[in-house]
Amino acid sequence: MRRPPVQIATPASATEVTNEVKRLLRAAGITDQLPTPKEEILACARLVQRGELDLAEYEATLTDKTLRFFHRAVSKVFGLLDRRSNIIYVDPHIHDSRKKFITYHEVAHKVLGWQRITVTQDDRLTLSAECEDLFEAEANYGAADILFQCERFEDEARDYELSIESAVYLSSRYDSSCHAALRRFVERNHRPCLLMVLTPTLREYEDGRTSYYVVYHIPSISFTNEFGEPLNLKFVNPGHALGEILNNGGHGEIVMPDIKGFPRTCVVQTFSNKFKIFALIYPKQARFSGKAVHFSN
Repeated sequence: MRRPPVQIATPASATEVTNEVKRLLRAAGITDQLPTPKEEILACARLVQRGELDLAEYEATLTDKTLRFFHRAVSKVFGLLDRRSNIIYVDPHIHDSRKKFITYHEVAHKVLGWQRITVTQDDRLTLSAECEDLFEAEANYGAADILFQCERFEDEARDYELSIESAVYLSSRYDSSCHAALRRFVERNHRPCLLMVLTPTLREYEDGRTSYYVVYHIPSISFTNEFGEPLNLKFVNPGHALGEILNNGGHGEIVMPDIKGFPRTCVVQTFSNKFKIFALIYPKQARFSGKAVHFSN
């Protein structure tokens, strides 16, 4: 039985991972190119990408001993790194933005030198669950750093107002998924903001409203400093102020106490990518900055 996929988290080795990614970007000659040029990254890491294989079928043909030469990008196989041939296999049926992230995930496995563990033919030991999870978290973190070119995304985000539109616009510049860009936009923002990622539940109310399950939430550091964790919820129901907004157009305002107990009016904006619903929450006075982006009608 395979373990669930590792969430993109900040490993203890984050600084070392970022340093390795910066070294890779410099070696590939990537300075002002957007989005990150994948072919240059693969060439510098001396990897070849192929996507013509059915990865589930391919994995089933491998012996347990052979499988030790591979890293899996996620528990359901979307990508594999064969260290012997220096080939990355990526499922051709997934979305392009997901393909790119998985490719960079496997590149990170390759360039993080401490992850190179030689498995001999008579070695009966495999990586411990804790070690494998750590390696996956490091590769996820490294993939995001390659995609967003380390601090470049957050430096650029400083010039844009706090809004869903800003994050979606930046996702197009960096050729990332909206999900990845929204997370990066909030997690590393210098202003107080919170991202909640939700999915609707199957519970139906008589008036047609619904409840939402909170998959996870990500605050910026300044949000935590100002508000603590006022919306540390597992479910958002229609009776909650946020639930009313989610059930009535997805935009509005809520009042939350800050860490000193003073009520603060916060803006709520929502966005759906057909798989998840994203709620961006920030104090009303924190929004404005130099550049505004607006969706076309």
